[in-house]
Amino acid sequence: MSMDRRSFLKGTLAVGGVAAAGALVGCSPAKQSESAAQAAADSEAADWLGSAPDVTVEECEESKQADVVIVGSALAGVLAAYAALKEGASVIVLERNGYPHISGSGIGFLNSRYQLENGQPEQNVYKIIADVFNQFQLRADISLLSLWGFHSGEILDAIEEDVLQPAGCPGNVPVQDIPADRAGQLAISENCHVDFDPEGNDSLEKFIFAFHDWIKENGGQIDVETCARKLVQAEDGTVTGLIATNAEGKYVYYEAAKGVVMCTGSYGGDERMLDAFCPDWLAKYAKTYNSYNARASETCPVTTTEKMDDGTGHKMMCWAGAVMEQIDPPVNSWFGTGYYWWPFLHVDVRGRRFMNESGSWLCTTHTLAELPDGVNYCWQIKPTNDFDMPMTVPTGIPLSAWEEVVESSHEYYEADTIKELADLIEVDKDTLVETIERYNELCVAGCDEDYGKLPKYLDPIDDPPYRAVKATINFYATANGVKCNNKLQVLDSNWDPIPGLYAAGNCVGWRMGSGYQDIVPGLCNALSLAHGYFAGKNCAA
Repeated sequence: MSMDRRSFLKGTLAVGGVAAAGALVGCSPAKQSESAAQAAADSEAADWLGSAPDVTVEECEESKQADVVIVGSALAGVLAAYAALKEGASVIVLERNGYPHISGSGIGFLNSRYQLENGQPEQNVYKIIADVFNQFQLRADISLLSLWGFHSGEILDAIEEDVLQPAGCPGNVPVQDIPADRAGQLAISENCHVDFDPEGNDSLEKFIFAFHDWIKENGGQIDVETCARKLVQAEDGTVTGLIATNAEGKYVYYEAAKGVVMCTGSYGGDERMLDAFCPDWLAKYAKTYNSYNARASETCPVTTTEKMDDGTGHKMMCWAGAVMEQIDPPVNSWFGTGYYWWPFLHVDVRGRRFMNESGSWLCTTHTLAELPDGVNYCWQIKPTNDFDMPMTVPTGIPLSAWEEVVESSHEYYEADTIKELADLIEVDKDTLVETIERYNELCVAGCDEDYGKLPKYLDPIDDPPYRAVKATINFYATANGVKCNNKLQVLDSNWDPIPGLYAAGNCVGWRMGSGYQDIVPGLCNALSLAHGYFAGKNCAA
């Protein structure tokens, strides 16, 4: 018998911590105390909005003026600035950190000239919008989705010509071999993805900085370490500007002749907002495994001492009359470790199977987060054989190449028997044996009647040594917010526009229903980009 325990090399996206134990059951003093504590927590969550800062324009020590003031200098913000400047408006962009917040490098576009010339096929826009809308449980605002679907191609062609190619940061257009017949497939990625990180670090840093340079070269201004605190409104409710604090903590009034565009991102760092808008399991998961700054780097560090995802933008808009989406929010998550796109058997920390593994982790985060064990990982179990496990989303990465990544930087264990493997990963031996025996029966039968995994992914765990890899996934951001129309004007409780107020990015609600999708890679970025563009364009008009 041979057994090999590998040391765990912590990846840059892994986050430590385990959620607290579940509630006690029964009528007891402990239960009553816990109920009182829960009632107090519910009361705090109900007061998530609080009050706007008690500061007036007259109290500000400095004032600045522009046609369009944009809050946030990441993806949505820079596209808003680009579009507003193209319309001839003067623009000031506020960034609360010293550097913009960076997300993953992929963005979804449809039918741009750039994509078609580089080999991607022409897409049926109507079908993709309908398929994505269905994955959003028919609960998104399809007009916001259509705005992206019918205009993202022309936006890509414009920014390639104006910004990206002159900056030496053109998009890479991968052409993937996607099977024509994907009946029953849960992860159904399309050929409409453009990547903007030539170095393969999955970061939009070069893209965002190319826009920062373009904005400043074309007359725009970016004020860093400047945090927006409160919108300013005229007597009729029109937003005429905002009050912010600068790096010295002094109040500055930004007067906006045409309007303000809010591109302030997630509220995932605000515990009261999580408690108010998320189910308990999601709030706990987000609080424990928040990796919002996962893409920070030496060249794009976090300099502010405040949380950048504290929901300040959402609150500012609600103080001005906006309304929040009231359904369980979709979330964005980062992979930490594991076989991302290869659907090997998944078991929880008790050794039980709990999902159809052929779905994408990008849109099934809740499957793991809802488990009662309060952890952000499961175990992927695979045998040693020559079975070529297909990918659920064809990225072109060979499994053999990813094995090298796993062996160099992920936590994994190997053993000659399932019981020995169970000891190494600290799960119940009998449970894991029973789980694998049942899984093998389904594989041999060629029909997963338990979870519906497609036959092409069914490979029995029957060839030792057996490997268990820890698959982690960390919370990144909430992706919902205030109600907007398809001009990205922020709406009030009657769904009437609040004059002078626009929004884009993860602070916009009604974009994704209650969950993400995996038809269009990079769709959250894509919606932020398209909505930022139109928010800036419409505000400047």
